Amino acid sequence: MKNLLLAMGSLVVGTHIVLANGGAWQTGVPGTGSASATNKNQKTDVTIENEALKIDLHPEYADVEVRYRMHNTGPKVQQDFFFPVERWADIDPISGKTMDTDTKSADIGQYKIGVDGKELKSTNVAGPKEKRSETKEETSEAKQESSEAEEEGGETTSGQFWNENVSTIKSWKKSVIPFDRNQTREVTIRYRAKYAENDEGVSDDSHISDATFAYSLSPAATWKGPIGKGKIEINILHPEPEDVSIEKPKERLQKINDSHYEWKFENLKPSLADDIRIIAHSKYDEYPTGYGEEDLSRASYVLRDHQYFLDHTDYDATASSTLAPQGKRNYDVVNIKADPHRDLQIPWAEGVEGDGIGESITLNVKRPLPLYGILIQPGYYDYDNSKDPWLKNNRVAALEITLNDEHTFTENIPDELFEKPYLIRVGDYTKPVNKIKLVIKGVHRGTQFRDTCISLIKLRAPLSKKPEVHGAR
Repeated sequence: MKNLLLAMGSLVVGTHIVLANGGAWQTGVPGTGSASATNKNQKTDVTIENEALKIDLHPEYADVEVRYRMHNTGPKVQQDFFFPVERWADIDPISGKTMDTDTKSADIGQYKIGVDGKELKSTNVAGPKEKRSETKEETSEAKQESSEAEEEGGETTSGQFWNENVSTIKSWKKSVIPFDRNQTREVTIRYRAKYAENDEGVSDDSHISDATFAYSLSPAATWKGPIGKGKIEINILHPEPEDVSIEKPKERLQKINDSHYEWKFENLKPSLADDIRIIAHSKYDEYPTGYGEEDLSRASYVLRDHQYFLDHTDYDATASSTLAPQGKRNYDVVNIKADPHRDLQIPWAEGVEGDGIGESITLNVKRPLPLYGILIQPGYYDYDNSKDPWLKNNRVAALEITLNDEHTFTENIPDELFEKPYLIRVGDYTKPVNKIKLVIKGVHRGTQFRDTCISLIKLRAPLSKKPEVHGAR
């Protein structure tokens, strides 16, 4: 499928959510300004004795686990537990109206809450009806992650997102936790949230915002007293840990090593200043180098802060085997040079019996340059039919990569339907690369077929200076 945005601008505003500690009542979502630490009409005798929060940053989402040890200092009670969610809905760039998109993909979906090892039910509760017009600074601070759909009970208000109108949908995951007098209980919450990101494009130019994740500690101020003890851990599990930055809170999270941060505290009554905001990937711009629309070897410049890259498919590819054509579908290795989001959506597929372990692709690079990394979309990507062919066919789980017949390493690839190509870093080899051999060493099994597929392989070369680019007009 060819790119249809050849002469027009586009703005894709991703789904953003603010997620937070559970509270004893419905307050404490910073984006709405209702994050008060107290509510004179509410009272609870439950305290948080200990909190352990772990955030794992993957390439396109964060896995979150938070464990509370909660103690009831008063009489027996059916204690409400509210986990707040606030979503900035997708908008149409032309009409400015909320888009009718697949809101299920924007929900935190995998949210689970358990008490003393047993899963607890949760229901969706609408937030308060209020209208607010955020400033640019307030909105950019609040534009954060994924959440409840409007039809699932959230209330919608309007605001501003940069220069676009934006709907905010507020809701809560409500559970009820029974406590006996003087009882201590262990509460665990797990969920997955996509990063907040905004993509703007004109013709083939792309402008990608920071990909951010946010978690608010401040709603815990609704419980009785301070948090007794706490530990927050952030683990960077994607290939560019040096690109991650902790925006908030300043000087709280200590860098233990390149991929691990920690913050330990005692007797914390959290405020808005303690809320967490992380940039998981920094913003960048992408411009075509001038290759024609019909040229599968088209290349682009990627500009990120003071880093500059050339992404290209300027190579000849050969494969050790290829799946025989099926009707009009040809699974030749040349297919890996086509962008599955823009071109014909047919991958390369190996052609031997079984899973294709040991089969390989060799790239003879026409423009030898040092390599920053290899971009790959493993599996059968079908832009129109979404996940179906990807699930049915094998995906590469492990690749043995040899550069110039002299430098070999193995990369393990997560089993995810990546929206953007997965980056394989080339860390300690700086010579210009004219030959790359990729050998399949492991696969994630498909549900129906044993064919192992690869939809795209692109090379990323570092540039020593900023390239001259000509943006679309």
